[in-house]
Amino acid sequence: MGIVINITAATDANASKATATGSIQHIITDTERSTFKLSDSSLKNAVGKYFGKNPNDAYLHSPTPWNDLYRTYGWSQVSTVLVPIRAEILGISSKPDILATKTFTNNSSVKGSFNASISEQVSNTVSSSWSTGGTLSISEAIEVGVSIEVVSAKSTTTLSYSQSWSIGETKSETTTVGSSSGVSVDLDPGQSVEAKLSASKGAMQVKVTYRAYLTGSVAVNYNPTFKGHHFFALPVASVMSAAGIKNSVESTEIFDIGFYSDGKIEIIDAKGKMLQNFALADQRA
Repeated sequence: MGIVINITAATDANASKATATGSIQHIITDTERSTFKLSDSSLKNAVGKYFGKNPNDAYLHSPTPWNDLYRTYGWSQVSTVLVPIRAEILGISSKPDILATKTFTNNSSVKGSFNASISEQVSNTVSSSWSTGGTLSISEAIEVGVSIEVVSAKSTTTLSYSQSWSIGETKSETTTVGSSSGVSVDLDPGQSVEAKLSASKGAMQVKVTYRAYLTGSVAVNYNPTFKGHHFFALPVASVMSAAGIKNSVESTEIFDIGFYSDGKIEIIDAKGKMLQNFALADQRA
């Protein structure tokens, strides 16, 4: 099924959100046996506490002797299941950032219309760091999508990528804020104006909490027979619970997102009076 993380970053907290859905499942590995404290002796002791007697043999997955108990009887091998249990926004902040200024002057003797083109390249970034509760053998990638509101609820840019379990990384995407056309200003002879390009520089932090747990059956063998049989399939969660072994490993991932939104161009005259104000959508580089 896979795990998908979707984040919407905006300077408006009400427009920002974070979700994490899906799951990843695989047959338990030897490394994960250690993480869940299920050595051979620990597993047999746990079975004894749950079922009344330690078995001669205990298995978590195929293959086993006796023509493979899991295959012969259709029992479920023990699997590690990873699920995101919570995605939460830890904080959002923003501050105005002047990206560029440009002066336009009408040096002619007649009134004219001037194209006040001004733009600047900026980078939206997503970086992640991890804190794991134990070593897990997660080979399937986690899909991440971060949507950034460029102009409040009207335009977005999206940064999407696949990430590996427990490996921190940084992704970035360059965006051009500004306009090369469509922003015109009328100037009288000798009149000068300043075009000021600015945007909100935002920072957002998101925490995703993951939980790994075990499901499936422990295959056990008793010789001589116990309760009239040699072989049993016992639910691993119940076996662990009987022995006080925790069937849960939690890990967290922190996303730090730096972004630019709500770009605008202000046209200001020599006296500091604002003549025009243009909101901008982004132009991806």
